[in-house]
Amino acid sequence: VVHNTVISKAHTDRLKMKGIGQILRTMVVAGVAAAAKPRPNFIVLFADDMGYSQPSGVVDKSVYAGDGKLIATPNMDKMASESVVFTSWYSAFHVCSPSRAAMMTGRHSVRSGIGFIGGAVSNGVFSSEAVGGLPLNETTIAESLNAAGYMCGAVGKWHLGQRSKFLPTNHGFDYYYGVPFSADMGLSAWMYSNHSLPPFKARPLPLFNCTSPTATTGPAVCTAADVIEQPVNLGTLTSRYVDAAVEFVGRAKEAKKPFFLYVPFSHVHHPNFASKRWCNTSKRGAVGDAVQEIDHAIGDLLLGVEAHGLDENTLWFFTSDNGAPLDNDILGNGPLRDGKFTTFEGGVRVPAFVRWKGTYAPRITDTLAGTYDIFATVLATARVPSPVNVTIDGRDLTPVLKSASAPSTHDCIFLYYSPQSNLDHGGMGAVRCGRYKAHYFVEITAPGSNHTRTTLKPGPQDPPVLFDLENDLSESNPLDTTVTMFSAVLAVMNVALAGHLSTVASVPNQMVGPIDCHRATNAPTCAGGNDIAYAVCSAPHSQRLYPHEANCSLTPKYYGTARCRDEQSDKGCIAKCMPI
Repeated sequence: VVHNTVISKAHTDRLKMKGIGQILRTMVVAGVAAAAKPRPNFIVLFADDMGYSQPSGVVDKSVYAGDGKLIATPNMDKMASESVVFTSWYSAFHVCSPSRAAMMTGRHSVRSGIGFIGGAVSNGVFSSEAVGGLPLNETTIAESLNAAGYMCGAVGKWHLGQRSKFLPTNHGFDYYYGVPFSADMGLSAWMYSNHSLPPFKARPLPLFNCTSPTATTGPAVCTAADVIEQPVNLGTLTSRYVDAAVEFVGRAKEAKKPFFLYVPFSHVHHPNFASKRWCNTSKRGAVGDAVQEIDHAIGDLLLGVEAHGLDENTLWFFTSDNGAPLDNDILGNGPLRDGKFTTFEGGVRVPAFVRWKGTYAPRITDTLAGTYDIFATVLATARVPSPVNVTIDGRDLTPVLKSASAPSTHDCIFLYYSPQSNLDHGGMGAVRCGRYKAHYFVEITAPGSNHTRTTLKPGPQDPPVLFDLENDLSESNPLDTTVTMFSAVLAVMNVALAGHLSTVASVPNQMVGPIDCHRATNAPTCAGGNDIAYAVCSAPHSQRLYPHEANCSLTPKYYGTARCRDEQSDKGCIAKCMPI
């Protein structure tokens, strides 16, 4: 028994197979240290599709500007004023499933076979009926911490596979409360239709409430039987995320255990739902309402942690899974070029701050950092060893958090566009080294909409397009290919890229099915694709009771009234039509 946690033989064997059996051998030592000084808690706040400029003023309004001062985020701003704010923090990917995989494992998603694949039935994220998910041979941050005595909880959007074996409770978390994928990937009052959502069948959006069994019963299982709403009442979802998160913190305190809490909000993803309280409150329409609601939720969560007396022993991280999609918020990425689905700055450079009140002095840093650094920083802070025999791309940010004079932990940041695809450079989109960024492949989602004075054709770039971000943050003026500096800088970046790619092994692809595998990917095999049999369905015979609603409707009252279904516009407030 270590920290009042019993580790089952099945769980121990699984950890040993993953190469982190050494964690178990260090637990007694860690327990002695923890007795002298309580080990810190960790909270990771992960926004969905939040752009660089959507927060209203993170310490310095010249950094993040609230969509031109149209959105107010006082709670995030206050937290950031007590934090180390990163102005060059990069998402590990330009869409959410690969980004989340990297955060969970500390590794580029290509190492687990997750990422956008063009030309196949895959949009880079796991669908509501995905066959694949985060592979079980990957070691998550929760598994590492759980084995060392931490209580681990996930509250919010998972999006690493909706099948039972891929859900959080089978990846090291003791508790999961949330929606397993994006808010637009299932039917709700905000997206009401009895028609299919091509190429997938229509299913109501589910809400899971899962607690893992005791360690002696073997691996945790979270199934359709643990769905408490389908469709979920989106009008109250965000506040319930906060309630679940604060309750989890209370349980950890009662159990006298350190905790890791992962809160991936469903905001600010389309369809921009909001509660009655936050509808029509911003000057930026529905997307602004969603940003302001998540801000309020973060403030309430902080109050809950403070009420438990745990804030000063808790290390907080806040960031977004990727930049804002321009079709959802054209202003969301501010001065940055383009948005989600691209490796331009607007797609991958995101708001981020790290807060440990009383331990790290507040300041702003331009140090290069990325989502996968959360993994390495948390394990190092918890004094838990990293998994062995695997490549960890994340770096411990502790030196940077402690000192403004600490050198950057990354010489270069690698930004994949389509890993495992049949593209040149291993599917690499861009590489940033210091002040320079080279684009090897370009995708443009909204030509002419923002910072596109330079005409670039989508596709591979030969030679790569090179920008000096210190003088050209909006990536509008590529460096002249004929000058000596261009060749010198690019030579350094090519060496760094080649070195990185040499560490990437070929693994099964989790996004694409066997039929498309060899046509669309360079993976040895493919374990992905889509199958309606794997869609979450808590009420498979619901149409016997509710013949006019989609099958699997466990809680059809949360489709709202007929007026709700007709009021799906930025000016409407669908939550007004929902039952409490």
